[in-house]
Amino acid sequence: MKINEWKKILQMHDIYTIIMLVIYSLFSIILFSKLDNAIELLATNFAIFSVVLSVSYFQHKYSSSKALTIFRKVYLAPIVYLIYVQVQNYVQIINPNLVDNILIKWDQFIFGGNPTDFMHKISFPFLTEILQICYMLYFVMPLMVAIDLHLKKNTVGFDEFARMILFAFYWSYLMYFFMPAIGPRFTLHDFSTLNLEIPGLYLTEFLRGIVNNGGGIPIGHPDPASVVNRDCMPSGHTWITLTNMIIAFRYKSSFRWLVLIGGSGLILATVYLRYHYVVDVLAGAIFAGLTFWLEPKVRSFFQNKFKIGLEK
Repeated sequence: MKINEWKKILQMHDIYTIIMLVIYSLFSIILFSKLDNAIELLATNFAIFSVVLSVSYFQHKYSSSKALTIFRKVYLAPIVYLIYVQVQNYVQIINPNLVDNILIKWDQFIFGGNPTDFMHKISFPFLTEILQICYMLYFVMPLMVAIDLHLKKNTVGFDEFARMILFAFYWSYLMYFFMPAIGPRFTLHDFSTLNLEIPGLYLTEFLRGIVNNGGGIPIGHPDPASVVNRDCMPSGHTWITLTNMIIAFRYKSSFRWLVLIGGSGLILATVYLRYHYVVDVLAGAIFAGLTFWLEPKVRSFFQNKFKIGLEK
């Protein structure tokens, strides 16, 4: 197909995904000799790129197909995670020095001590259980809003949701290169005694295991701090959750109050459960606000300069 034809097919969330794939592929090529899995990473990115083009093409060609239309709205969800897990391959090479000590000093300067220590004084199993569950709603709440906007046939709202959420996800991944950190559960506390110090009730330990595994820590690894993802600063959980909240209320999602309550619990959980420093959370909130300022400018650039990513 000619380039002009692709300009009519691709949407902005496709463009953002392709940009990330290009950036990561360039990293893989530049750092080829330092990466043990460079070929695997390049093959993965090419496969994802092919999927993006294929789904976009067939949904455009068979636009009357409701199944393809729905699939195009949801298929990028697992791809976001596949792109997330790649970033750690590059961060430890490009910027191997952790900045946790700086973040700890900023927290101490602002609060006169470590916020995780303050929160430990008010912790109890039921609260821990609730907040751990809230923390696990990170991916669930955006899906709730997306499904609601789709069922209401709010095309404008869904398009903005897809653009903003993916833009926020991908931008947050790039920010990890600037201030890599692993969080207070490793630096201020003993990771191995976390279940003893802030225990939950029934699900907490199991859910923590899921978070650990998703964050790069294999079960039973002897040195978790050496392999955990360097993704604390800024807090992506805060950034994405606030972005999702704003869109939920802007378009009057049926789940907006549930997202507000669950999202507030999630943001509190980031510090209470020792995943983040408070300055991570503050940075995530600032970047969430900046997302609504910057994304429209980036979108306008592509639409006006290249006539690509125009609203369908």
